[in-house]
Amino acid sequence: MRLYPATKVVLTIAAPFFLASIANAFSPVFPETQTLSNDRYVQSVFEESDFIFEPSLEQANQFQSTTGAGLSDQLKTSLYQTAKYLQYKNPNQLVARRGVNLPIRSLYETLNSLLSWNGGLAPQDLQNHFELLPVATAAQPNTKFTGYYTPIIRAQAQPDGEFRYPIYRSPMAAQLRLLSRETISQGALNNRGLEIAWTNDPIGLFYLQIQGSGILEFDNGQRVNLSYAGSNEKPFKSLAKYMQSMGYLNGNLGRQAIQDWLARNPQHLQSAMNSNPRYVYFETSTKPLITASGLPIVPGVSVAVDTDFIPFGSVLLAEVPILNTKGQKLGSEWKILLPQDRGNAIKGPARMDIYTGKGESARVVANRLTGFGQAYLLRNLASTQISANQATHQNTFSPL
Repeated sequence: MRLYPATKVVLTIAAPFFLASIANAFSPVFPETQTLSNDRYVQSVFEESDFIFEPSLEQANQFQSTTGAGLSDQLKTSLYQTAKYLQYKNPNQLVARRGVNLPIRSLYETLNSLLSWNGGLAPQDLQNHFELLPVATAAQPNTKFTGYYTPIIRAQAQPDGEFRYPIYRSPMAAQLRLLSRETISQGALNNRGLEIAWTNDPIGLFYLQIQGSGILEFDNGQRVNLSYAGSNEKPFKSLAKYMQSMGYLNGNLGRQAIQDWLARNPQHLQSAMNSNPRYVYFETSTKPLITASGLPIVPGVSVAVDTDFIPFGSVLLAEVPILNTKGQKLGSEWKILLPQDRGNAIKGPARMDIYTGKGESARVVANRLTGFGQAYLLRNLASTQISANQATHQNTFSPL
């Protein structure tokens, strides 16, 4: 996408933006794409240990503290797209009433100012040009960060001795759709025309179901997007907890440890999978996956938030930590994040889930994002209205 200078952005966007005061509903900017969905958002008992891992010293050194320098072209493009998103909103509408309670106009003005920003991204750089409104509250003084990603698993159109694990569409009949994972694994849905494809990676499929979306990669290089198409409505149960309760693993309960143990003990594979009765169905699409806001999902930029507190179209400055499985901080990075996604388990003003990309490398990065840090919502230097639960945190950034 071509990136226009800030002055052209103003001319292009400002007129239709203010004419949009009669528009109270948003039509997706990218209607030809389909929304990314993460089933793990609806699992209140989901634990980070299902994904976390112990990075090596070499990997840890890649994530030392940094303050960044200016806006990348990718971030500028995302800011521009977000400004276009706001054209379809009423500029006087107040959003995130339980949090910063700002009008759409204020979000737009902040985006427009940031598009012409050439300075650094540390709080000390930005605080003279923007208000840094803490998103945390007295009840939640620190922001909790996690990461999510799009899994990729191998697949083929027909089963064989290796590719024997089916990926199912949702059955229409409730008596089939609501079957437990164990019953499905015993073949209850076989030969009903519900198979999308088959994979040789049952553990990858298991975690793809937790994420709620992903990508199938065929041997000819073709890739097919999978999006969430419902579940059997059974409760989610942690595989890590099961492995621990059975005495199979202690200490590191991350995915790699679980995967390695099951590879050495394949006789326990199916019973371990069946310990989580929840089963997720998918549908396919050749269209790109997008966020709940309708905007494209961008690694390292898109973040899922609770929109009761942090609105789509706002800009966040966050000190994103990187921790290991022992809770030791490896480093941190000040990043500009754009709230574009949401999830049922992403609740409160101080909870954020950062999208890290596709595939195994993105999973590794997502695992390193677990931890707590500071976060601020940016807006132009001006008076603002903040709801009562934010009142005790109205001051802007103070250097550490």
